[in-house]
Amino acid sequence: MATTTVLAIALITAGAFWLIPRDGGTSVAGGIGAATTGDRAEAETGTPAAGRSPQGPQGPQGPQDAESQARVLDALLADSGGSRSGLGSALGQLRSCEGTATGLATLQRITAARREQVVQVNALDTGRLDDGDAVKARLTRALTASFDADDAFLAWATRQEADCDRAWSGDEDYRRGLAFSGEATTAKRGFLKLWNPLARRYGLPVRDEHEI
Repeated sequence: MATTTVLAIALITAGAFWLIPRDGGTSVAGGIGAATTGDRAEAETGTPAAGRSPQGPQGPQGPQDAESQARVLDALLADSGGSRSGLGSALGQLRSCEGTATGLATLQRITAARREQVVQVNALDTGRLDDGDAVKARLTRALTASFDADDAFLAWATRQEADCDRAWSGDEDYRRGLAFSGEATTAKRGFLKLWNPLARRYGLPVRDEHEI
């Protein structure tokens, strides 16, 4: 019995000696507890614990957030390209006075989609992207000009479908549509100068202005 007691005391003493840091710093047990507490605080508040730097590439300050923002913006671009499909043929139908009802319906669809895209781009968060504010401003300008063009063409198309006039080139709304379309093309080029390098960085499609 005495031998067992002596052995237990010896083991406890050895364990205590192991936990005492030899350089006077924090004990191993204390270090583990502190790290766990810091991780818990960071997880609950989203703020790195005192004395700790922000997380690496996957953390709040890392490129993963920028990549996520880039992917959301890319999805909007894909949607804008899809909604634009059929614009040329719709205008052709209305100009030729053949299939004007179909052409008008297509223009109505495109204009409604473009209006929604302007709302969506205004809600985008691009703060993590390089030149994110400029990227958003240029895309907003491009999509707004595109919407203005579609809206002007739609005003012309509504009258054209009701009473088709082959002398369409002098129509005021049609000419406004052409002017806004030119503004949109210029704005898209300015946007793509900033966007395409970011698209390459994050493995996203590089686009031309006719794809927006």
